[in-house]
Amino acid sequence: MFKTFSAVAVTLVAAAAAAPAAFAWSPPTALSSAEESNPLAQAAFDGSVLSGWLTPQATLSKGLGPLRPLTAADPYETVWASALDAAGNAAVLSLRKHKPVQRVRATLVAADGTRGRTYTISDNTHSAAQPHLAVAPDGTAVAAWQWHDPAGWRVQAAIRRPGASRFDKPQNVSPPADARLRPSITVAAGEGGRAALSWQVQTGQDAPLHVVSATDATFGADQVLPGGGRWADVSMAVAPDGAVTVAYLGIASGPVGLRVASGTAGAPLGDPVLLSQGGKGTSSGPQSAVAISADGTTTVAWAKPGDRYEDGGVLEVYTRAPGAPAFGAPQTLAEAASGIVAAGGPGSSAAVAWMTGADRAGRLHWRVNAALRTGSAFDAPQQLSDDTRNALWPTIAMTPSGKTVAAWVTNTSGGGSGQPTVSVNPAG
Repeated sequence: MFKTFSAVAVTLVAAAAAAPAAFAWSPPTALSSAEESNPLAQAAFDGSVLSGWLTPQATLSKGLGPLRPLTAADPYETVWASALDAAGNAAVLSLRKHKPVQRVRATLVAADGTRGRTYTISDNTHSAAQPHLAVAPDGTAVAAWQWHDPAGWRVQAAIRRPGASRFDKPQNVSPPADARLRPSITVAAGEGGRAALSWQVQTGQDAPLHVVSATDATFGADQVLPGGGRWADVSMAVAPDGAVTVAYLGIASGPVGLRVASGTAGAPLGDPVLLSQGGKGTSSGPQSAVAISADGTTTVAWAKPGDRYEDGGVLEVYTRAPGAPAFGAPQTLAEAASGIVAAGGPGSSAAVAWMTGADRAGRLHWRVNAALRTGSAFDAPQQLSDDTRNALWPTIAMTPSGKTVAAWVTNTSGGGSGQPTVSVNPAG
């Protein structure tokens, strides 16, 4: 994915409550010199990174060591998604392009490296595409993909229960879409076989945004959230107790707002609350993020846009204490932010990471930044990347001990792939 943004002057905005950064990040370290995309920071093994998106083989940097093969390479398969549970057990989804039909396959790999048999999880009577995956700390995993039969494209999903050796049978989550349209999908996994999933078909300026949740590995009734726009940027999380938070931006032709709906897996969500309103200018990459900390504190971050497209937005972060009925006032962390990601940590701690573009010698140069919350407010943001190369598309995770791991790609082009690079906090 190549992204071109307008040149902007980047200014970090310290909120009044922001404290000086408590700990230092380690210098950025490249995990490989190979061109990779979407390295995924993980909490397992006291910090690790998964890689291998759209390649024949998934790789793992266990404990932030060298990237090593996690799955076996197959010339007919490409890796589309992978994730670890708290113990380091991996789930990997691949897409197999081979007769009779294209299908979604899963490989489960134990923390000690023992690799299970790769098997098909999509309905193999018709073609499947673009799988998504989320894994909860206890090993609950939800996989969803686009599935096509003669009636059209629909959403199909399967859930792996904690400790199970396989995913359950696939479930049809949506009806077939009209004509050649395909549904967009977002998933989140919760413990004990819980999950949440959103889907939307871009049918016009007010395309319905659907949400379903699952308990005991079974999805329930469909719910439509208002304000989905032409298409919605969606982020979601499921807490260990089953609490579900869905944040979304309904993107149409006018101003963009941040809406949040909350509830419990297996029951309808409450009416969405409009937390903030921005301009009409949206940007590529994730524009919102949701994270739930160990004590149940919920964090929602978004890049509040202005009226210019691909210029990022003002990074606002909202926090809701456990049991509180509403979010507090936002904390502003940065300007011109895009590629927003977040993670929850022990207690009420949380981390947010993003990228910013700045004009340097007439060219747009990308940096990765992060901020941590270990008390009541986020600390002052810090730049994690150095300025020798562009740094883009961060991911972030927090370990049970409170270590924060950030991963991204670096390159000289400003494009979507590059060398997978990592930094940790506290350093050392």
